[in-house]
Amino acid sequence: MNNSHIALVNNTFTNHLSVYDRGIAFGDGFFETMKWMISNDNLPQVEFWNRHMNRIIHSCKIAKINIPSLNILNSYKLKILNKAKQKNIKEGILKLIITRGSGGRGYRFDEKMKPTIIFLSFPFQPYESSFYSKGIELKIYKNFLSKNYSLEGLKHLNRFDSVLLSNEIDNRGDFEGLIADENSNIIEGMMSNIFFIRKKILHTPNIQNIGIKGIMRQVVIEKFSYLFDKVVVENINKKRLRMFENAFITNSIMGIMPVKKIENNLYDISSIISEMNKGLKSPKFLELN
Repeated sequence: MNNSHIALVNNTFTNHLSVYDRGIAFGDGFFETMKWMISNDNLPQVEFWNRHMNRIIHSCKIAKINIPSLNILNSYKLKILNKAKQKNIKEGILKLIITRGSGGRGYRFDEKMKPTIIFLSFPFQPYESSFYSKGIELKIYKNFLSKNYSLEGLKHLNRFDSVLLSNEIDNRGDFEGLIADENSNIIEGMMSNIFFIRKKILHTPNIQNIGIKGIMRQVVIEKFSYLFDKVVVENINKKRLRMFENAFITNSIMGIMPVKKIENNLYDISSIISEMNKGLKSPKFLELN
């Protein structure tokens, strides 16, 4: 493994995991992907940490996965990031994976099962600057996401739909692609949520039964609503794409990235998008923890 990659499994630095772990056998768990940096106080801190923790704790409660306290998770976070700091790594990507734990064969589980807590730290690789200044092009792909009514909007480990989509995107040489449902409503990107702007009204797809309610999607809706006359969460059919003036995608690593084209629909790079990206550079705004 690359020396800049660090793995912490159940508070031990190791790259090994039990072959009986239910995360491997059934995708029985959840994950969060976050960006971290060394702050001005020379401390490793994670962007929107509390928001990510609220989501994964909520997810585990729904699935009845036992997880340690937030204080314990925070101590594991500091342990791995201090290790990265010792390696002179200034910023990176922190991934948290929580599985139900290790068990025998079969779907049934012991409700007292001890979870597996995995923290992974990777170096941050900046995206091309032209993606932010000129925007990116997106295509709508044919893959459908599986519906799961009980896990609506959550980042569970059953991501095979996205794996297949990523292969299709890579084969066509694209950076990102969009997914629509069987009714031709736009849902999200392979790794992002999407927004549209028309006459200072912000529109974003309704994430219901399929898709992920991203943390950066949440941040945009809550913290940047003052830039718009209204925020509308709704079904957005492919036929409506031509009506919008601007578009952008979001996730916790890329931040906010403008879109210049979806299929044959062209969009301007709005000054509002630039203003939002400026806000994301403020440590206070990023809720570092």
